[in-house]
Amino acid sequence: MADTSLTAYSPLVDVIAAVLAERGPMAEDLLVSVLLDGGVALDDDPEDALVGALDDGEGLLTVLVDGRWASVPALLAGRVFTHRLTAPEVEHDFLEPEPDLTLVGTLVQYAGHQRMVDGSPLVPASPQFDVETLAERGVPPELVGPSGTLLLPPGYLRGRGLSAGDVVALRITADGLLLEVDQAIHPDRVAALGHALNDELADSPDGPLELYLAMLAVCASDATLFSEPLPPVREVLAACGLEYDDEWLAPAGFDFRRWRAGVRQKTIAQRYGLDDESALAVLMILTQYERAVASHESAGAPDILDDDVVAAGFGAAVSLLVDAPVAEAVLGEMPADPQAAAALATFAESLEPKAPREARPALRWLRGKAYERLGDVAGAEAAYEAAESSDPRWSPALYELARFAGDRGDAARGLALLRRADVPPDDVLVELFERFQVEPRTDIGRNDPCWCGSGRKYKKCHLNREELTLDERASWLYQKAGLFLGDGPWRGAVMAAAQARAQFSTDNPYALIEALDDPLCADAVLFEGGAFADFVATRGALLPEDERLLAEQWLLVERSVYEIEQVRFGEGCTLRDVRTGDVHQVSERIASRVLKTGTLICARVVPAGETEQIFGGIEPVALHERDELIALLDASPDPIALISFLTRRFAPPELQNTEGDPLMRRTTATATDGTNTSPPTARTASGPPSTSTATT
Repeated sequence: MADTSLTAYSPLVDVIAAVLAERGPMAEDLLVSVLLDGGVALDDDPEDALVGALDDGEGLLTVLVDGRWASVPALLAGRVFTHRLTAPEVEHDFLEPEPDLTLVGTLVQYAGHQRMVDGSPLVPASPQFDVETLAERGVPPELVGPSGTLLLPPGYLRGRGLSAGDVVALRITADGLLLEVDQAIHPDRVAALGHALNDELADSPDGPLELYLAMLAVCASDATLFSEPLPPVREVLAACGLEYDDEWLAPAGFDFRRWRAGVRQKTIAQRYGLDDESALAVLMILTQYERAVASHESAGAPDILDDDVVAAGFGAAVSLLVDAPVAEAVLGEMPADPQAAAALATFAESLEPKAPREARPALRWLRGKAYERLGDVAGAEAAYEAAESSDPRWSPALYELARFAGDRGDAARGLALLRRADVPPDDVLVELFERFQVEPRTDIGRNDPCWCGSGRKYKKCHLNREELTLDERASWLYQKAGLFLGDGPWRGAVMAAAQARAQFSTDNPYALIEALDDPLCADAVLFEGGAFADFVATRGALLPEDERLLAEQWLLVERSVYEIEQVRFGEGCTLRDVRTGDVHQVSERIASRVLKTGTLICARVVPAGETEQIFGGIEPVALHERDELIALLDASPDPIALISFLTRRFAPPELQNTEGDPLMRRTTATATDGTNTSPPTARTASGPPSTSTATT
């Protein structure tokens, strides 16, 4: 191992890259042995350490098809790849990486290789994550494929006299990428490349290979391939009779459509716990839905489903919708955006008259879910009631009707519907309704005067019509919003919030799951993210009038920083809003057992009938972060910005010298020749324990 990889600190990914660059691709066990012999600390689980380095590498490291580890820059050094320019590329100065420049695109993901030899940047841009960058450059999004594009400086291609149809070569050098024009092409090497790719495909019995993996494999097996310009890869593949489809490479005659259907069926079966027959039924329904939508969009026809579409096989698949997990899998595989929801509503409605009778409850339920996603709660409830009328025990429709009963505050009806649906007692909705179900009073007889003073007997007045106070129902209102958050288009926002919350929990395999239960994540999406406003607009009409008015009050309340002035153990606390000076008397049973006078917290204090309460967790705030947090709150942050700030307290501490430069721990190891070396070791640090508190 080169001394430079051990005598100075480098991240593990750089150490591994240095080893692989010197010794070439090697099996994982050999790589681990070399690293350990060189004194590199890999913690208790070397495999996890290597996987972490692979993730951190951003294209610097890769695992080849045969399982060997390789350094991508070392493997591609000196190679040259050609590409035939298109008119949009010349006009907007970008290069489409697939398939001709697939290896260049892989390498450019690593920040150290995003430049040309002349110093010009070569910037990778994704249509999903770099929308603003593409817009600034004036690149129409429809021109960018799903694998992204490589942006050159404006005028770069035309400045070299290039036009559509010209073939350019990109050579990978130590100083960056060299754009070569008018290079001699060597078609005599096409056959060798074709044979090498076929050999790799022959060793992949499970199906096609991703093109970039196949290309890396042939580069590892033949150092002479791509040392001189060949025709563009797309043209080479066609000349060799190989099949290429959306980043995948396969032998001649390969049926990509059948293969993709099989992969999708297997994925559906694993994701929803279905058997092969049920997963195939889901796939057939989804495929017909997608075809019908595509046909409708292209023809503009009013009917999304033709009369003769329900053939015998498809009809059998539709009949399996009577099994609730099948129907739920169909819904789970469909996008949650309004356009897809509108198409689903029309599809289910068009299919219902042609479907077997036993499938109609499911189709009506699907239509109801589509209406919900469109914000039409009245249409949704009517569809669920129609499903119940056709099968009074079909559980998904009963469950949705129970949600409607809960939103209206009728826990007893909600529980009755859930019990009819055989919902288990530990279901979140069952537990919620049982918690808020009002039992008859035991301190008064049935024939006694009612406690309300009406003069009527209790049995004629309030028996079985008892109501919780608004203070008691405030938590229920918050839970209703939480249920709304978990069913529909807001799930992606919650996941993004959880990822931000779990960013420093790299050693915890369950960090993301735990973050999804963190009260701050849901609350930030509800309020900073706008989901609560959507809840009020969509389902507010179902709420009892006082709860709807309370919800509208909550929309006016901002999260703030509070100083704890007094704590009433097990009862509540007195808080002073640092931003406004307002004092709040908060009812808080759980947090008041751990909060201390004089400390700072970040929270949302909301009215709740005759009291004030906290929902969405309580975050401790360090004194030195108070002003920065206030400035952030004043700027109306989005959920990710807020969560990222409040999660900084979990970040590992960073040691610095007097000049502010980072200090890294190092250990000393003795090399085989007896000399001392100082390899890098993993930093071990953890953040303070969480004090986030959910209120009850």
